[in-house]
Amino acid sequence: MNRALFRKDIQESNNGIWEVTDLPSGNYDAQAVQYDKLISNGLYNRIMWKNKPSDYADFHRVNLEKSKPGTIADIGCGTLGFTSEVYAQYRKQEVYFCDFSYEMLKLGRQKLLKLDGSLYNYHFLRTDALDMPFSDGSLQTVLSYGLLHIFEESDQLLTEFYRMLLPGGDLHMTVLCKDRKFSGRYLNLLHKKGHVAKPMFSDQILNKIKDSNFTIRYSLVKGGMLYVSAQK
Repeated sequence: MNRALFRKDIQESNNGIWEVTDLPSGNYDAQAVQYDKLISNGLYNRIMWKNKPSDYADFHRVNLEKSKPGTIADIGCGTLGFTSEVYAQYRKQEVYFCDFSYEMLKLGRQKLLKLDGSLYNYHFLRTDALDMPFSDGSLQTVLSYGLLHIFEESDQLLTEFYRMLLPGGDLHMTVLCKDRKFSGRYLNLLHKKGHVAKPMFSDQILNKIKDSNFTIRYSLVKGGMLYVSAQK
C-alpha cells in the first residue's frame, strides 16, 4: 500500500481490506452474493444486454495488456465477477480495487486468492467513487466497468476520474445504454426501481465523456453495452 498516493486517511479494516477513515456503511453489502451470481450469469447477460461475460473479460484483458507503467485503480470493481481470472494472470503493475461495499470487496479478494494464492501488488480499498482518496494526478489508468450508469451525478464521477489521472492517463469503461430497445426498456424499469440513473443512449454518454475533457480513443456499442476507452 503506497500511502503517498492518497490525499485522505485510510486504515486497514478486516480481512486485508482497507477503507477511507469514517466512511459510512455500504448499501449493497446484503446483496453482494446475489449480485455476483447475476452479473456472472451468461443467460442473463445474453438476454438483457446481448453480451457474454467473456466479452467484458476480453475488453478488460486488452486494457490491462496495453496499460502504461503506473498505478491502476479499478473503481466500482464489485466482486470481480468477470475480471478475476484476468487479474490472476496479471502482475505487471500495482492495482487498487475500489468499491463502496465491503462484502463485494471481500468476495473479490477471496476469488483472487483462490485462483492465484497471492495478492502481490493488489490492494482492496473501500471508498466512495464520487470522493476518491487518491491525490490529483496519481493514477496512470482508471478502469470502471458497469458504474457510470448507476450515478445520476455522472458528470461528477467523470470529473473525479479526470482529477486522479496523470496527463495522458487512460480511462476504460463499460456503460449500459439504451441503444438496444429491449435493453432500454429493462433499464427504464431498473431506473423506476432506483437501481440505475436515468438511462442514456451511447452518443449521450460519449458526449458527457468529451465534455469532461477526455479524448475518446475507442468506442463500441454491443447490444445494451457501450465499451469506451478515453485519454486525459
